[in-house]
Amino acid sequence: MSLENKAASANRKKKIFKEFLIYALVVLAAVVSATLIRVFVIEPFIVPTPSMEQSLNVGDKVLINKLSYKFTSVKRGDIVAFHSSIEEKDLVKRVIAIEGDEITLTSEGEIYINGEKIIEEYLPGSQNISYINQTVNIGEDKVFVMGDNRKNSLDSRFFGAISEKDIFGKFIIIYWPPSRW
Repeated sequence: MSLENKAASANRKKKIFKEFLIYALVVLAAVVSATLIRVFVIEPFIVPTPSMEQSLNVGDKVLINKLSYKFTSVKRGDIVAFHSSIEEKDLVKRVIAIEGDEITLTSEGEIYINGEKIIEEYLPGSQNISYINQTVNIGEDKVFVMGDNRKNSLDSRFFGAISEKDIFGKFIIIYWPPSRW
């Protein structure tokens, strides 16, 4: 093999190595970016219980915004993902009352927040709901959560208000199945 051929072969090997190195760096950057987004920004979540039906069904795959409550506060009506120490798993429920609120549940199925009856248009219409009469004052850094499927939801009516620290994100969108878009 001539000196020219050896030099050309060496240049080709360097070029292939550089190209491989560029591809490896692109793949590494993509993996690191995806991991950072998953850990700190948006998390895919599978709805584990029927407590939010018909808004969210068991097995719906949803996206949870993990940054939302770093910059804003939890609001009434938000659907949140949180860790339940009672059930020892992550759940999704709707925020009904926030810090400082007084929530009253009646045997007629009505909910009052600070003395005003709330209208819950997101609830399935066929639910004949009645609650155990109770009034709860929501403490500092706490929220009262309930599932939309009230007859099949273990929620703050049973385990009390949850700490805002247990909330790890806000529901954004259903991404699977497509029929639920």
